[in-house]
Amino acid sequence: MRSINSLYQLAVIVIGSMMVFHVLVPTKAYGMTQTEAPPEKTDIAALFSETLELPNLIQVAVARNPKVKAAKARWQATIEQYPQVTALPDPMFMYGYFLRSVETRVGPQRHRVSFSQAFPYPGTLDAAGEVVKKAIEIERVKHEQVIRDLIVQLKLSYHELAYLQRAVELTRQNHELVASILTIATARYAEGKVALNDVLKAQSQLAQLEYDLVLLEELQRVEHANIKGILSVSSTTQLGATVSVPYEPLDATLADVEKQALAKRQELRIAELTIEKATEGIALAELQTKPMLKFDLMTIETGKALMFDAPGSGKNPFSIGVGVTIPWSSLKNSSKVREAQQNREAVAANKRALEDETKVALQKTYFRLENARRLIELYETTLIPQAGAAIEVAETWHQEGPKSITGFLETQSVWLNFNLARLRAITDYQQNVARLEQLVGGKIDDSHTEQ
Repeated sequence: MRSINSLYQLAVIVIGSMMVFHVLVPTKAYGMTQTEAPPEKTDIAALFSETLELPNLIQVAVARNPKVKAAKARWQATIEQYPQVTALPDPMFMYGYFLRSVETRVGPQRHRVSFSQAFPYPGTLDAAGEVVKKAIEIERVKHEQVIRDLIVQLKLSYHELAYLQRAVELTRQNHELVASILTIATARYAEGKVALNDVLKAQSQLAQLEYDLVLLEELQRVEHANIKGILSVSSTTQLGATVSVPYEPLDATLADVEKQALAKRQELRIAELTIEKATEGIALAELQTKPMLKFDLMTIETGKALMFDAPGSGKNPFSIGVGVTIPWSSLKNSSKVREAQQNREAVAANKRALEDETKVALQKTYFRLENARRLIELYETTLIPQAGAAIEVAETWHQEGPKSITGFLETQSVWLNFNLARLRAITDYQQNVARLEQLVGGKIDDSHTEQ
């Protein structure tokens, strides 16, 4: 199980390695390199037609699922915001034509050309860049969160399918046994050695097993469809048998799991980054209330003067201007800062609420995990061995007298139900481990080293 669970980290590392983060270079600050092979070239039909192995399913799902691709695209789109917010505002070029030329001593003025550039208050662009950096990191963690949820969904469906396939095998074996008992009971009834009730009991139990098989096979088709949807493959793709994942009890207390969740869970990390982003937003809001400088360069096209001997005839004048915005509305400026501060308060409160929700969810899931573990121990150590011993006794009984067939059928039914319940408990345990991993944010560290 540890090797399978480690695919959380592997999947994130593989996808995350496509995007390399830097800080100082605006246009290539968050460049990417495409390293993964096109998933379309993978022969899914050949890969999963015979057996389904969970590590292979996870690898293909991460590479093909549209949700992962969408999260990656949102990450990339946010990266592209950085060079936009850290660049100066676009300069402005203006052209003016005098509908009535202005006569001057040096000649008539007919055209005017100007060029202006605005400069935000020093530090404003850097502050805007810091806000975007936090947004980029948030989208990166969201991308990791999508991969995590995808793996959890796949694990839940895979374990459910594994249970259904094992249940079908067990039910078919029991169906064959009951069918043979019905044949014996029918023959003995014809000889007058057993009562009609034994035959009817065998017939009803056989009919129930046939219904159970139909139900289990239909549930398998549902899980097949779910897995195909996660893999984003055709509904006609054939899926083989699952490979059983060994049952390994988790050696971690609720306190250990809670500590890991508060440190690693993606939702909490996003909430923390959102607080940091809001803090940077306060600094940006304060800078945006400062004056903005503006530089202007202008020239006027001037024709030749009427008097050819006039000094400076036809020369174009040039001017350089400097301007500054006046943040005269204190109400508007202070309101902008207060808005940013309230946004930070809101996300900080949201993080505290999310921590409380995480603790409650962990408590519930860990209880289900421990309950499934106790059930597994109960069935393996007590109930199934007792049912097996009872079957041996009942088998001896049904060979000795006409009244023993019904008792044997009832004992066999109890043994089957106990084994199915054990398989169900193991599946519940493995699924609850996956749900705990979703709450923790990845693989649960259950190694305990003595200090």
